[in-house]
Amino acid sequence: MLVRRLNSIIVALAVAGAATACSGQEEPPAAKPSAAATSAAAKPVARTAVRVGSVGGRRVLVDQEGRTLYVSTADTKGKSSCLGQCAATWPPLTGDAVNGEGVDGFQLATYSRPDGQLQTTYLNQPLYRFRDDKVGDANGQGMNGTWFMLDADGEPLRWW
Repeated sequence: MLVRRLNSIIVALAVAGAATACSGQEEPPAAKPSAAATSAAAKPVARTAVRVGSVGGRRVLVDQEGRTLYVSTADTKGKSSCLGQCAATWPPLTGDAVNGEGVDGFQLATYSRPDGQLQTTYLNQPLYRFRDDKVGDANGQGMNGTWFMLDADGEPLRWW
């Protein structure tokens, strides 16, 4: 009698185990983060502020440190044409853009450069610094007839 009862219990357990295995109720494997998500988590994007400052008595766009910002007339459709050696002379303003004093934050955006960096734009115009400028300088203004500061409204200053 005991053997029969034990056999019944074993059979019941085996049937229950088989039913569970065939039910398709297995837990899916844990999702692995994508390479992009892992890379983004490993490299937080710096924030950069754009504000209105005074350079040579004019109200123009400057970065958070007060260095003059420029646009290039060679850029088209919000994309930078300044790469390689050009970007060494005219470093792009990179990072997640935030509006500082006097700047409409809705006009700020970023786009992904070919090198993967986020470049800040204002009114769809990529922003740059001139490598030789210090705070308050405008040494790049009008250079090569291509590089211009932006006034407080985002218009290039083609005269100085």
